[in-house]
Amino acid sequence: MCMSKVNICDYSDYDYKTEFWTKKNREYEHQLEFKLVNKLLKKYSTNGKSICDAGCGFGRLFESYCHLFSEYHLVDYAKNLLKQAKDIYGMKKNIHFYKQSLYELNISKKADAIISIRTLHHLEDVDQLIKKLYDNLNEGGCLILDIPNHYHIKNKIKRPFSIKKNKIKVSAGYFNYNPQFIIEKIQDSGFNIVDKRQVGLFRVGFIKQIFPPSMLISFEGILNMLLSSFNIGPSVYIVAKKQCG
Repeated sequence: MCMSKVNICDYSDYDYKTEFWTKKNREYEHQLEFKLVNKLLKKYSTNGKSICDAGCGFGRLFESYCHLFSEYHLVDYAKNLLKQAKDIYGMKKNIHFYKQSLYELNISKKADAIISIRTLHHLEDVDQLIKKLYDNLNEGGCLILDIPNHYHIKNKIKRPFSIKKNKIKVSAGYFNYNPQFIIEKIQDSGFNIVDKRQVGLFRVGFIKQIFPPSMLISFEGILNMLLSSFNIGPSVYIVAKKQCG
């Protein structure tokens, strides 16, 4: 995994599927994200025909949405990940693959829904990202964006009096954000926020070893009924609709 000269994170030299997902205890995270993307798209993109997976990786979430749409635009900068997705799903009807960074996102025609999961933590230019998401989405279309939250509950406990910053550079090519900063940016760019979810509340090793993913996901759903307005999850998913007119 490396940074390009234009500060684009490139996973082309990293076996993301094996090293990050297969070898790690991340079945809870995968099932949670898979089910949540499916649930939110069913609720907020009921009439959508096309979807863009902006930062699709190896196609991990494709089967969470493929039956809900009839045309698919899969975008990733890493050629090895895009090849893996193409090898698995390339025979699917009306599927298009694009080797692009999200800073240059430009699909063949605007989509009715865009999801961008586990991407923002590798992106520093928020304004350019939001502009590209806006430009590639139809009016009234649905955007699901995963915000890496620096001020999740564990960090709040560790550093209760820390001064909030909008963007925090964790390491080279890796950023966390203040979710409210991103939400305001999205609202100012012509979107209406229609939902927000706290995601990964049980992203703790010993908890994942004790309880099965299905139980943790069910309990997280219950907690979101009470806590969704508070930015306490390591990830905060926002659902936004592009304004018409």
